[in-house]
Amino acid sequence: MKRSYLIIILIILSLFILNGCSDNKSDSVNESSCSKEEILRKNRLARDDWNEEVKNAVNDLLDLYGSQGETSESQFYAVFDFDNTCSIFDMEEQTVVYQLQTMAFEISPDEMKEILLTGIPDVLDDLSAYGLFEGSFDDIAGDISSAYKVLWEKYGPFTNNGVDNETRNLLKEDDYWKEFAVKILVMYDSIGEVCSHDVAYPWMTYLFKGMSEDELYGLATRAIREYGSVETSEVNWRTSDEIQSKTGNASYTWTSGVTVTENIKELWKVFDENGIDVWVCSASETGVIRAAIDYYGLHDNCRGLLAMTDKTDENGKLINEYDYDTGCGYYATDNGWEHMDRPTKSQTQGKGKVTAVVNAISPEYGGHGPIAGFMDSTGDFCFCTEFETLKLVVCFNRASRSVKEGGGLIAEIAVYQKDTLGFDLKKANEAGDTFYVLQGRDENGLRSFRNSRYTLIYGQTQEKLFKNEENFAQLEYFRKHRMSTEEIINNWAIKKSGEKSGLGFDTGFISEYDGYHSHQ
Repeated sequence: MKRSYLIIILIILSLFILNGCSDNKSDSVNESSCSKEEILRKNRLARDDWNEEVKNAVNDLLDLYGSQGETSESQFYAVFDFDNTCSIFDMEEQTVVYQLQTMAFEISPDEMKEILLTGIPDVLDDLSAYGLFEGSFDDIAGDISSAYKVLWEKYGPFTNNGVDNETRNLLKEDDYWKEFAVKILVMYDSIGEVCSHDVAYPWMTYLFKGMSEDELYGLATRAIREYGSVETSEVNWRTSDEIQSKTGNASYTWTSGVTVTENIKELWKVFDENGIDVWVCSASETGVIRAAIDYYGLHDNCRGLLAMTDKTDENGKLINEYDYDTGCGYYATDNGWEHMDRPTKSQTQGKGKVTAVVNAISPEYGGHGPIAGFMDSTGDFCFCTEFETLKLVVCFNRASRSVKEGGGLIAEIAVYQKDTLGFDLKKANEAGDTFYVLQGRDENGLRSFRNSRYTLIYGQTQEKLFKNEENFAQLEYFRKHRMSTEEIINNWAIKKSGEKSGLGFDTGFISEYDGYHSHQ
């Protein structure tokens, strides 16, 4: 009888050990008895809401370059954009909406207008012809600061902690608050259109003037907590006819809701488990993205963060001046966040992302660029095309990017490489190319990824691949001329008129470009 019990116990133990090879929670003792192939399967993407093309490409990358892969003696890293890449929708823009709703400012009424005009050229030029608002930037800044002064006197003084819920409810019915909040958002969009993102992106961070990085971190955490729990909606704010102003009435529609999906958590985890360091390079302010990384439980699988940096005063408070000289990112450590000692020397958007990676990250890796990049827009195009070290780039498909935007061109290339050239990761790399793949998403509800290239844009039931027919026409041109990836990127990233493009419509999105695979 005792021998029978012993046999049963041994059988159970054997089954437990064998099962450990496929159990995600098994420990290192069990792993030691598993084959290499079984271990590899444990540390790969597995969720069924990945586009299979993306899942296969990432897993192929890990097979080749992960710590248990064919070239595991090397140290590799991946660089992620954050807003609309790691997250669905924009963390900093959502933080600013929450800041407006709660009046979480450390700016006095006397300094508001000066801050609003920081970095904007030709502030007295009449911009009425753009159809954004009547008058100049000086006029709209005057309207905003006048309304802010009234609000300060009624509900202030304001602090980075924001007002209580009772005051918040009063504010949303106040015509002066509508004047203030709507026109700040209109001004932000207008700066991007009239000037450039080089002006608009730092400008938004100047609204955090007077806060410490940790105070901004707290503000962003509160915003993410509130808007991460709501289903996607579009909210329209309008100014009141009762307010006399220089620039007239205005309205603004913003998207409510942000998400970091479980897919991103899985992706960062498998990279970390395979010895590929995860870095973020974001065009949002560092305090906002640190908060998002921590809130969504990504910290333990993150090596570090580069993002927009403003100068601080002698008390460690942010001021309205971008820090090109000493602005550094952060390492994600066991104890929180630690400042790096290598400045980015750039705005972390557009071409500046390449500069930031070269200055602040690549020195840790023998001067080499990233092995993988993750992107969604024009602001990510350069860092996801210029490094010759890139084996894989995943573009998160917003299905709203035209032929005049970097996300639109990369989406077309992803379809072209797979469907026309027949590429997978191995074939693309053997051809000397980066392999581009496209991840679809569902922007409705609480927001998620889809097992598809196609995206469900908020409020729409018909999935989309590209923005419009111009994308399909450009893709057909690639097919007809059997263009290489290098030819497409070098020729079609540069702005061209419809006449010069040969397609009858304008293409391209940058005026100067170093070239495909132009950096080590």
